[in-house]
Amino acid sequence: MSDPVFAFLAFTSGSYEGAIIRDMRLANALHRRGFKVVIYWMMERNPELVDKDIPQYTLCNGMRFQFNRPSAVMDAMGRATALFPAARRRRFVQKHPNYVNRIMRNCCRAICDGDPGLSRRLGIYMIRDGVTHLLPTFAMICPFAQPVKERRKHAFDYLVTFQGEEIFANFAERIGRLDDYHLRLRETVAASGWPAIAVSRDYAERLHEEMGIDLNRMRSIYPGIEMPKEPPADPAANFAALARLFPSLKPDLPIITYLGRQDAEKGIDLLLYAVKILRERGVKLQLLCVGGSSFGQKYADSCKHIAEHLRINVFWKRRVSNEVRSALYQRSRCIVYPSIHREPFGLVAAEAMSHGTPVLVPDHGGITEVVQIDGRRGGLMFKAWDSADLATQLERLITDDALHAELTGNTRFLAEQFSVDRLTDRVLEHLGLMNAAAPHTRRME
Repeated sequence: MSDPVFAFLAFTSGSYEGAIIRDMRLANALHRRGFKVVIYWMMERNPELVDKDIPQYTLCNGMRFQFNRPSAVMDAMGRATALFPAARRRRFVQKHPNYVNRIMRNCCRAICDGDPGLSRRLGIYMIRDGVTHLLPTFAMICPFAQPVKERRKHAFDYLVTFQGEEIFANFAERIGRLDDYHLRLRETVAASGWPAIAVSRDYAERLHEEMGIDLNRMRSIYPGIEMPKEPPADPAANFAALARLFPSLKPDLPIITYLGRQDAEKGIDLLLYAVKILRERGVKLQLLCVGGSSFGQKYADSCKHIAEHLRINVFWKRRVSNEVRSALYQRSRCIVYPSIHREPFGLVAAEAMSHGTPVLVPDHGGITEVVQIDGRRGGLMFKAWDSADLATQLERLITDDALHAELTGNTRFLAEQFSVDRLTDRVLEHLGLMNAAAPHTRRME
């Protein structure tokens, strides 16, 4: 048997979505264990997430899906956008949500009908790189790989991973192709040599209920986080890092932070209403909302208007550095994830707990599997879609020091259950490669 060669078919808007973070952490971990790894980017790129000596190539640009039928000409023209800084490209996308919606609708149309040109290009790349294991970021792009496998010109298989498919299903529904979309996903799962991965038990059940995916053809494997290697920095240093970005932040008031995509399904408006309720009760706090967007800034702008009407001060920021991100985790009284979405997992919640910070999440979806394990909890849950209960649970985290200390004492234990090493071990075991040799490079420390 030939040595395993892993290719990640990475579909991203360029923002730091949980799915792309999960996959690039897995790619880096496999590379550091000595396996050969290559990245094929679709739509945009996040090269800064990838170890510098992992080869990276662009399979297609988002402009390929500018029209109802995939266009190689527009794809080629779109590659010229790489001449512009990534931050500028992200700002354009965020300011033009209709462009993003059109691209995604047409991409879903291509998933249902096929894109022979893209599949041929993918096959050429894999033959060149000797790929044996293809790992697409989302199950929805597996239909581009299935024809390559069926042509049998190159021996490989692909692993279907479900982590956010319902967002793409919404676009398929808008063009009246939801049944076709679900059919294609079921076909790609059936055609893979391995059961598909779902990123939580709840998500596997949801995929079965909503898309008809056979539960016997799915395995639950949680995403992985990078556990902090150094002890937490002292509070003064953490606050200084935040104060440089938020000059009017006060060191003596509790900091409550939302950290994640500022998109409609994340429920930031629920958090704003809850904070207003707490202000009426006399509970003092400082609210920070930090993160980029995958679908434009229209929702974030609406939330800013809501905050103005509620007369609550919010510290808003889009993308931040890793230093600031760590300081936010460590300095916050708690991290709130108020999603209205049945979240497949909760990467931000796991990361917050790895820094010793309790979390507050809805009692709905795979995110509930992150905050409580074997009777130990690293956070609280509120009734989904209920701002009043969100306010009540948030007040407990702010005012009840004994409860906060109990939760803090469990956070690191819970976070360790979701380490990148555990993810990598589980994926290799799932692929039957746990004992496979990895001779390509030395293991990186």
